[in-house]
Amino acid sequence: MASPRVVLISGCSSGIGLYTALLLAKDPEKRFKVFATMRNLEKKTALESEGRDRLGETLIVKQMDVSSDESVTSVVEELVAKEGRIDILINNAGVGCVTVLECMTMQQIKEMFDVNFFGAVRLIQAVLPGMKARQDGYIVNVSSVFGVTGGPFNDMYTAAKFAMGGLTESLAPVLKQFNIKISLVEPGPVVTSFISNLKGVASKVDLSTADQKSVQLMQSVIARMTDLTANVGQQSEEIADTIKEILLSSKPHIRYLTNKYYGLDEANSKLSDLTGDKLVDVLEKRFFAN
Repeated sequence: MASPRVVLISGCSSGIGLYTALLLAKDPEKRFKVFATMRNLEKKTALESEGRDRLGETLIVKQMDVSSDESVTSVVEELVAKEGRIDILINNAGVGCVTVLECMTMQQIKEMFDVNFFGAVRLIQAVLPGMKARQDGYIVNVSSVFGVTGGPFNDMYTAAKFAMGGLTESLAPVLKQFNIKISLVEPGPVVTSFISNLKGVASKVDLSTADQKSVQLMQSVIARMTDLTANVGQQSEEIADTIKEILLSSKPHIRYLTNKYYGLDEANSKLSDLTGDKLVDVLEKRFFAN
């Protein structure tokens, strides 16, 4: 029996990260040994409770802050020393923000990028030397449909996810020369994380200087997103299933848009009209049409 593949996942306190860690750790064939990480270990209760039958065996919970060079380096070095390698990296840590752009401070914007983009870069940089030396590995970057097309009032979240897309597409042909696979998973609305994502950085943004029309438009977008999530949102478990299928695929794709009911119109309009005009019309109709 082959030894299980060593998996490092960020952002496992809830949602997609939590259910992906559980699904892989509970694999009947024990093909994965999962190191599930989170910034705040006080939030580990749900993961440890639902994964208690695999704790210490195929599920190990660790603290890691993707915004910290020292934290990322420490965890990666510890895993390599203990397990000899990291076979799979799943970059899942992220924070959402729906707000008026001009009300955000530069510090808030930098913190968003630190979690949503630079955190993934830190981890990729840390695992790549080992993967290249072994000529083997898999990196999965959990992005968003907003990494494919714009999202009104999701400006900085979208920008970070676009950066993740650019990073992945740029790395893909290079990593292929080392037999390393890399994929983007791009969900639309996810039921269990939507409200908490809205509260992210946005709860700390001072809207007192925002003009009234912008606030009203933002509230319209939040209402529409809430509606979409209720009607066509996916459960985190569905995304976890997709990630496992990707990891078991011999020829995985670079991009996986997981929601067939949301995002395809936007993506198709972007690709069919390189001027961008059609996409803006589709987004306007999606979020602001009465």
